[in-house]
Amino acid sequence: MKTSADLFNAAVGRQLRAEIAAAGSSIAAMARAAGVARSALDNYVTGKRSIPVPLVYSVCSIINVAPHLVLARAEERLNADIASAPAPVTPLRARPDVAPLGDDVPEVAFGSTLPHDRDTDDLYP
Repeated sequence: MKTSADLFNAAVGRQLRAEIAAAGSSIAAMARAAGVARSALDNYVTGKRSIPVPLVYSVCSIINVAPHLVLARAEERLNADIASAPAPVTPLRARPDVAPLGDDVPEVAFGSTLPHDRDTDDLYP
C-alpha cells in the first residue's frame, strides 16, 4: 500500500509533467535543460522515484512557474483523485434469517390464500 507521501510525490510528478507540456517542452528537452538524464526525469514525473526538491526548483525556473504553485496544483490534483476514487466495498455475509436473492415469498395480506404461518407481519414490531 502506498503511503500518503508516495501519493503526493506521484501527484507532483504528474503536475510537473503537465507543466512541462503546457510550456511546450518535452521530457527529453527538459532533462537536457535541467542537466539530468531523460530516464531519471521520466522516473520522477511518473512517480517511480521521489523527486528531489532542487530538481523541482530547476524545472520550475526553466518553465517560469513558481514552485509553490506546482505543489499547490499537485495537492489539488491529489485531493481530486482521492475524492473520485471508488469507496471500498465490504461484502456482507449471508444471514440465515434472510431469504437469498430471487427467493421472494409473498407476505400474507387481507384476503390472501397463504396460511397464517407464512405471515411475516408478526416479525416486525
